[in-house]
Amino acid sequence: MSSIDRELQQILWACYEYWHGEKMPVSERVICREWVLSIYKERFGVSFHQSKLTKLANIGLLRKVDTTRGGHRRYYAIDDPQRVVSLLREWELL
Repeated sequence: MSSIDRELQQILWACYEYWHGEKMPVSERVICREWVLSIYKERFGVSFHQSKLTKLANIGLLRKVDTTRGGHRRYYAIDDPQRVVSLLREWELL
């Protein structure tokens, strides 16, 4: 997993930071680009495209969630937070 490019690593960090801060039960937590973007921009100074979350889902670090919240947002879950934490530590982001 260390072959993931640095931008994806940083996006995963922002996703985890938002997800971790949620008050909802772990099984109900979801994220979307709009919710993690400010965290990402604050630390890294730039934005990222929605397709990057799809890439993280395609490699198994996020999971697309079909929600009834509507709108144009795409929602994702973190199914294995321990794995994500381990990777973020390996990448020196935590």
